[in-house]
Amino acid sequence: MLNNDELESLIEKRGVLKGLNSTLGITSIGLVIVFVLYSILLGKTASEQFLGINSWIEQTLGWYYIAVMMLAFMICGFLLFSKAAAIRLGRDHERPEFSNFAWFSMLFGCGTGAGMLFFSMSEPMIHFASGWSGGNPFMSSEAKTAVNEFFVAKQAALNAGLLPGDAGFPVPNGLVADAAAGGLTLTIFHWGTVAWAMYGIVGLSLAYFAFRKGLPLAIRSALYPLIGKRIYGPIGHAADILAVLGTIFGISTTLGLGVQQIGAGLVSIGFIEQTSQTVTICSIMFVTVMATISATSGVAKGIKILSTANTYICIAILAYFLFASNGTNYLIASTLTVLGDYISNVIPMTLWTARSPEERVWQGGWSIFYWGWWIAWSAFVGLFIARISRGRTVREFILGVIIIPSVVSLLWFGIIGSAGIYESVYGADMTIYNAAVQNWDYAGTIYAAFDVLTPGVSALIAKACALVVVIIFFVTSADSGTLVLGRLLSFGRRPPVQQRVIWGCVLGFVTLIVLLMGGDQALKALQAASIAGALPFTFILIAMMWGLVKSLREDSEHLIADEQIVKRMIEKEVADLS
Repeated sequence: MLNNDELESLIEKRGVLKGLNSTLGITSIGLVIVFVLYSILLGKTASEQFLGINSWIEQTLGWYYIAVMMLAFMICGFLLFSKAAAIRLGRDHERPEFSNFAWFSMLFGCGTGAGMLFFSMSEPMIHFASGWSGGNPFMSSEAKTAVNEFFVAKQAALNAGLLPGDAGFPVPNGLVADAAAGGLTLTIFHWGTVAWAMYGIVGLSLAYFAFRKGLPLAIRSALYPLIGKRIYGPIGHAADILAVLGTIFGISTTLGLGVQQIGAGLVSIGFIEQTSQTVTICSIMFVTVMATISATSGVAKGIKILSTANTYICIAILAYFLFASNGTNYLIASTLTVLGDYISNVIPMTLWTARSPEERVWQGGWSIFYWGWWIAWSAFVGLFIARISRGRTVREFILGVIIIPSVVSLLWFGIIGSAGIYESVYGADMTIYNAAVQNWDYAGTIYAAFDVLTPGVSALIAKACALVVVIIFFVTSADSGTLVLGRLLSFGRRPPVQQRVIWGCVLGFVTLIVLLMGGDQALKALQAASIAGALPFTFILIAMMWGLVKSLREDSEHLIADEQIVKRMIEKEVADLS
C-alpha cells in the first residue's frame, strides 16, 4: 500500500480541484456533462434507448441480479456466525464513535428513508390488489379473482348508498385476507434482509479494509487482496468512477422523484393549488442548500442531528397510524402474520425467477428493478455506512445493518401498509384504493390516507409531519452523497469544505437541469441509466466479496496489517468526523 506522502502527491493542492485527484475529478465531471447533455438534447430518444437497455437487462439478466443479491446475503449470513464475527472494524481497543440510536438513524436517513415513505402505503396496496402484468406472482389466481370481485362489489354497494355493516354490503372472504398478507410480505421482501445485505457487504468490506488495514476509505480498497497496489491505477480509478456516477445519478433521480412527493404534500396541506415548474425549482434549491450546509458541518453534527430528529418524527407517524386506524388489532395481527410469512418464504422468493413473458414483465418492473436500484446505490450507501461504523465488530455491523433495518421495515410497512389495506377493505370509501391501485399515485397515497383516517386539523398536522420527514430524508441522502463523492474522488480522504459545496451544487444542478430541460423523459433516462449502470458494478461487487472473505480468513482477532498506518488514519477521522 502507498504511504501517506505518496497519497498526498496524488492530490491537488490548489485550484477548483483542491483536495481531489485531478484524474478522477475531471473524468467524473466530464462523463456527467456528456450524459446530461445527451439526455437533454435527444430527450425521448435517449430515454427510449436507456429504457431499452434497462429492459433488456431485466428480461435477460434477471437471474444474474438475483444470484448477486443472494450471494451477498449468503456471505453476510456466513460471516455473522463465523469466527470472523468477533473481528473489530478498527484497532482491537476501538469502540463505536456513535451511539446505537444515532447509528441506526443515520443508516435509514442515508439508505432507504425517503423511499420507505414514498412506497409505504402504495406498494402493499398494489401488490395486494393490482392486476398489472398478472399481478403478484406469489398469489394464487383464485385470490386475485376474489380481490377483484370484492372491490367491484364494494364500489357498486357504495354507489348504491350502502355502508359497511348494511345488508348487501360485501364482506371479504379468506382469499382476500390471504391476498392482503401476500401484498405486505412481497413489500417486506423488497425492503428486507436480502436488500440490506447488499449495503451490508459493501459497507463491511470498506470499513474492514479502511479501519482494520489502513487502506483509503474508497471502493478501490476492497480490491486490494486481489490486485495489490494496482488499486491506485486504472482499475481502481474505474471502480471509483463507477461509484461516483452511480451516486450522482442515483441521488439526482431520487431528488427528482422526491420533488413529486414534496409537491404532493404542499398541495395536500393547501399551501399551493398545484405543482408547477416554480415549485420544482424551489424544492430542489431548498434541498440542495440544506444538504450542502449540513455536509459542511460534518457527520457528527449535520447528518446525525437531522437523522435523529427524523427518527423521532417517524416513530410519531407510526404511532399515528397504529392508533388513528379503527383496525388497530388488525394492524398488529397483520404485521405478526407477515413476519411469519416472510421468514418462511424469503429464500424461495429470492430465488424465484420468472419464466413466462408476463412474469418477466412483472419481475423486471418490480424485483429486478429493486435489485438494480439497491446495487446502484450500494457504493454510495455502503461507503457512508462504513464511515459511521468504525469501532464495531463484524457481528455488530451485520446485525445493525441487515437485521435491525429489516425489523424496522417490517414495522413500517406492516403498520402503514396494513392501515391502507384495512381502510380499503373495511372502510366506507375507496379513496386509498383508488389513489394506490387505480392511479398508482405513489406520492399522494399516504397524504390521502391522513384525510381518510382523521379528517380536519389532525390530518393537516399529520401531513405537515410527513412533509417534514420527506424533506429531511432527501436532505440527508443528498448530504451523505456529497460527503461520499468527496471521499471517492480523493482516495478516501476527508473532502475539504470547498469540495463539499461544489459537489453538493453538482447534485442539485444535475437534478434541476434534467427536470427543467428534459422533463419526465430525461428523468426516466437518468433512472434507467442509473439502474443499468448497476450491471458493470456487479463485477466489482463480486471481486469485493471474494477479497473480503479471502482477507478475513487470513486475519485473526488480534491481527492488524500495520498498526501505525491504521492509527494515523483513525486519528484523522476522529479529528474531523467528516
